[in-house]
Amino acid sequence: MIGYPVQRLEDEPLLRGQARYVADLAVPGTVHAVFVRSPLAHARVRGIGVDEAAKAPGVLGVFGAEDLGLGGLDEWPPPPGGPRAALRRPCLARDRVRFVAEALAVVVAETEAQAVDAAELVEVDLEELPADVDPV
Repeated sequence: MIGYPVQRLEDEPLLRGQARYVADLAVPGTVHAVFVRSPLAHARVRGIGVDEAAKAPGVLGVFGAEDLGLGGLDEWPPPPGGPRAALRRPCLARDRVRFVAEALAVVVAETEAQAVDAAELVEVDLEELPADVDPV
């Protein structure tokens, strides 16, 4: 599929303002989550400071991998079948970052704006490691 045009069927209603996005729904009691992501492609996680973010207005919680406490069940399920079935990765990076924008922490707040503001207060200490960026 790389290099070939893909006919998209969902664009027209979105471009004409006739579609609804999930963000358009106002459900009472909804909270918002914003992920703090890695700016580096490969790094050792030395620490994640969440104290300031946790004290921000409207914040209900700030969680890193160590806070999940799921006893090994804190991984995204592997894709079904094939050689990729053995590939697993954590929901939130623990000891190392494997790609740019890998999630390191999640901030949960009463509003999206509060979650975004608090996410900016999370302090991430990463030790950059060599990254393999050659697709071959």
